Amino acid sequence: HLKPLVIFLFYTGARASEALYLDWRQLDLNRAEVQFLDTKNGEPRGVPLHPRVIAALTGLKHREGAVFRRPDGRPYAPKDEGGGQIKTAFNGACRRAGITDFSPHDCRHTWATWHYAANRDLPSLMKLGGWKSERMVLRYAHVNVAHLAQSIAVLPWGNQGEQLAPVK
Repeated sequence: HLKPLVIFLFYTGARASEALYLDWRQLDLNRAEVQFLDTKNGEPRGVPLHPRVIAALTGLKHREGAVFRRPDGRPYAPKDEGGGQIKTAFNGACRRAGITDFSPHDCRHTWATWHYAANRDLPSLMKLGGWKSERMVLRYAHVNVAHLAQSIAVLPWGNQGEQLAPVK
C-alpha cells in the first residue's frame, strides 16, 4: 500500500498531508497533472505527473474518494502534518532498505534536489513546490556543486598541482 504513495511523494514534491488527503477529483491522469488545493501556504498549485507516477496510480484499484488508503482500504484520518499516519510502515520500509534517518518529508527534499539538479531553474521549482522565497526553496534544493567542477578546472592558474610563480 505504501509503494504508490512513496513514488508519488518522490516525483511530485507533495507534502505528506497533501498526498494522504488527495482526492481522485484532483488528479487528471490523461493530462498528467495533479492539483493540490489544500496547501500549507494556502495557495493551490498544480504539478505535472511523471510517467512513473502515472504508472503507479494506474495500478490502484479504486478511482473515487481518497487516492491513497490504509492497508484496510479506508482513507487516512487526519493526524498531523508530518506523515505520522504512515510512520510505522515508512520506517519499516526504510529499515528493510538499509536507509537510516529518513522521513516522508525527506521525499520532498529529494524531489527538490532532483528537480534543481536536472533543470537549474529555481523560479520553476519555487512555483511547483509552493515556496514563496528563494531562501526557502534553497533549504530544500540541496545543491550539489559537482556539475561545476569543469568550470573551475578551466581557470588559467596551472595544472594538477604545479607550482605557480609568485605574484609580484
